[in-house]
Amino acid sequence: MSPISRKPAAKILLISLCLAVSNVFAAQVLTGSPDDTLAARVARHEPTMIRVDGHKIIDIFGIDGDFEAKPDSSNSGTAFFNPLSDKSVLSAYVSDSAGRTWRLLLSVTDEPAETIVIKSNKQVKIKKAVQAGKDQARNQIIKRMVLGLAGSGPEAHNVRETLEAIPLWNEATFIQTGVIDGDIRGERYQLTNTSATTMRIDERELYRPGTLGIVVEKPELAPSESTMIYVVSEGRK
Repeated sequence: MSPISRKPAAKILLISLCLAVSNVFAAQVLTGSPDDTLAARVARHEPTMIRVDGHKIIDIFGIDGDFEAKPDSSNSGTAFFNPLSDKSVLSAYVSDSAGRTWRLLLSVTDEPAETIVIKSNKQVKIKKAVQAGKDQARNQIIKRMVLGLAGSGPEAHNVRETLEAIPLWNEATFIQTGVIDGDIRGERYQLTNTSATTMRIDERELYRPGTLGIVVEKPELAPSESTMIYVVSEGRK
């Protein structure tokens, strides 16, 4: 009888070890551009690390009270994301040191946290410091606009109250309830699900030329349920 070979067992052990290491270092790599909405998962009960490949995170913002984002204490440019509300889906905006703002649609799960890595799908040119400063200033304006439309922050007193029905979908009513005018324009809407089934809102369907950012408070609506939607865009010339 020939001796039993141990090579198959060794191969199985090696494969198992590789899989184990792969699971330990699992990450969600989101590849796209700032014009895209990137979808990912965040843990409900533990912090989720977010980083931008090759650049530092400057700020993470969205609806006040939905989440908190804290910078890494080592000044590495990463951030830790913690959901605060009971929503199953959250919208967040991540601005980085290259002057870009990334839109994230985050599903909140009870699974363990996995690091989120944001990567550009094209070569990013290094911007001059002056231009980067201008872009960062614009990102801060977008953040202030969203907060102001939601009723907090310094822009809140600039909201002009409106009440105008906007044609959108047959299954919904879409009412403009407020506007902030200027070089950057903010618009507040109330969307109500008038259908007999659950409605899931894809913010990409609301984009139009010149749109800089959209925040949907409740991406999923039961029949007769409403949500506020905030749209920030380039001002009308």
